[in-house]
Amino acid sequence: MKPSIPRLLLVLPVVIFLAGCGKQEPVAPLHTENELVKIRFQTDWFPQPEHGGYYQALAKGYYAEEGLDVEILPGGPNAQMKQLVALGEADLGMTNGDDVIVAIARGLPIQMVAAEMQRDPQGILFHNSHPLRNLEGLQGRTLMAGSVSTWLDVVRKKLGVEFNQMPLVGDLARFMNDPTLLQQCFVTNEPFFARQRGAEVGALLIANDTYEPYRVIFAGRLFLAENPVAVEKFVRASLRGWVDYLSGDPTPGNQAIAKLRNDLSPEFMAYSIKAMNDYKLVLGDPAKGEFAGLLTAARLQKQITLLQELGLLDKPVTVEDVATFEFIPHSANP
Repeated sequence: MKPSIPRLLLVLPVVIFLAGCGKQEPVAPLHTENELVKIRFQTDWFPQPEHGGYYQALAKGYYAEEGLDVEILPGGPNAQMKQLVALGEADLGMTNGDDVIVAIARGLPIQMVAAEMQRDPQGILFHNSHPLRNLEGLQGRTLMAGSVSTWLDVVRKKLGVEFNQMPLVGDLARFMNDPTLLQQCFVTNEPFFARQRGAEVGALLIANDTYEPYRVIFAGRLFLAENPVAVEKFVRASLRGWVDYLSGDPTPGNQAIAKLRNDLSPEFMAYSIKAMNDYKLVLGDPAKGEFAGLLTAARLQKQITLLQELGLLDKPVTVEDVATFEFIPHSANP
């Protein structure tokens, strides 16, 4: 996930192109008995612990055990995960569930196949001297945030909270110099770096009973139709990797990430893993019946309804339009 910069709900003009096109070129079925099946998986950012489950699965051979040869394609500042998957440049991808629902309503031929995280890790970074207890506490305060984020509409239109909004910049300098300022963040990322610079900070997770989007794994519809067995195997191995990464020894995944990102310290990786567990982001909250990979029709319908009420969907969509439950495990042990 991309530090400091929110997930945009804007779908680039390529969506219009895709929606208006005729038939896509068929994807060759991945039928093979003796060779590993190639899967290209597109992430949203450069390699980091928030992708650790996939790298753990790769490093420990979980994909190979399923007969898959998985290539993890790193994202970056302008990564267009949904468009790349829809165009067949990647087979599967991951991103915020809101983005997938909005893109499908705009005609992009993709579909969720599992949850990567039970709730999105976006949060609000604050100085402990001026804490933020809940979203209602934004009233009258100044927040640095992206111009297009669904949760901002939720706070203003659903909760009736008004606040001053400043453009989000890609560093912590302004936040560090103003103890009253709030900054949109990822709870798995910016708090570590703020504390590293000497600030006493906390972070409020934005996800709540009103707004609680998944982060999801999604596939192109044509690829999914042609290769359901490969998708099933990818989901199963990925979830196995996530459970192992967060519950066992993350060293294999961390080492794989470190080979690609020598700027990430072991301390940061440990912090990010702890945050994912503390906030129950990936493995979920057992008290709510959550576990790795789980998607529920009720939560997806609630999210669709919210996006419709906020006027963010170009056309009505159903739960069946946005997700398939065929590949989701039935318990906490994928």
